[in-house]
Amino acid sequence: MKVKKFFTILILVLAASLSYAQQRVTIKIASVAPSRSPWEIEQKNLALEFSKITGGKVNLQFFDVNALGGENGVIQKMRSVRPGQKSPIDGAVLTSIGIYELAPKSNSLTLSVPFLFRNQDELTYILNNYSDEMRDAIREQGFELLGWFSVGWANFLTKEEVRTPEKIKALRMSVGGFTSPELGRAFQKVGYTTEDLPNEKIMASIKSANGVKGLYTIPMYAYATQYFKSLPYIIVEPLCPVMTAFVISKKAWDTIPDEYKPALISAVKKAESKFIGVQQKNDSEFLDKIEKEGGTLVRLTPAEMKLWEETLTEDAKKLAEDKDIKVINVDFLQRVDADLRKFRAGN
Repeated sequence: MKVKKFFTILILVLAASLSYAQQRVTIKIASVAPSRSPWEIEQKNLALEFSKITGGKVNLQFFDVNALGGENGVIQKMRSVRPGQKSPIDGAVLTSIGIYELAPKSNSLTLSVPFLFRNQDELTYILNNYSDEMRDAIREQGFELLGWFSVGWANFLTKEEVRTPEKIKALRMSVGGFTSPELGRAFQKVGYTTEDLPNEKIMASIKSANGVKGLYTIPMYAYATQYFKSLPYIIVEPLCPVMTAFVISKKAWDTIPDEYKPALISAVKKAESKFIGVQQKNDSEFLDKIEKEGGTLVRLTPAEMKLWEETLTEDAKKLAEDKDIKVINVDFLQRVDADLRKFRAGN
């Protein structure tokens, strides 16, 4: 009798343990955030918030994109290898490049056209206006868009001082270490000499006498990777916002109890607002750090700035009209531009 009672209790304990384990959800997220950066810190804070909201039932685990084969490698790992098989990665924090590769209809790279936006308020306005459209494009691919994060505004870094588009285009250039063959072709189409390098090879190329002479990235990334020490000249005028999107597979999202989802989405929105403030402060602070540690901040004259705006605007038009280049959606660009003009008129 005692043996029977013992086994009954054991079965109940195991059942309770199994039930508890099934309630806990671990979601694996790959991220482009540099290690030990303010960006990575905010991600950890968001993970803590998810755990707090769900009473420990939802655990976000972040992994380095570069250790998983870059953004293209992560996108492959987010898709199931076989029907019914769980994918190795449940979601990701991807750049606009990665989001475009995941869901071209999101038109994420169209929002990266240089000088389309003048400030963060304009970017926030457009993201709010077009969030549903972009979310639907991402859902078509089997993923949920939880939020957008503006992580900085891009600058050109070069080995020698450069002040004109003509000279920039003559340099061998890497686009921020994020590989995208289609984006590389787009740059080449308007005269840039780009090289599509994975992040782990970019430093070696920069240091090589025959390697790249320029880079297009945000101040935080330039400082965190120490690229600025080999590319010490930074054109400080920001060209365009660099955004990331937090996406999670529908399968993983469905494992989270519905009762928690509104609060989790709200937590992401709060993180977005907080991150914008941090990002704007960081852009300035990291440029200051770069200058203090030997970098040279190149400030363009009004005439030089006008030439850049004219050249880059003309380049964007060429890309939009080119049938072989699809990274710029001309219809989407025109709608965004029209909305921005109305927004500026009202402000």
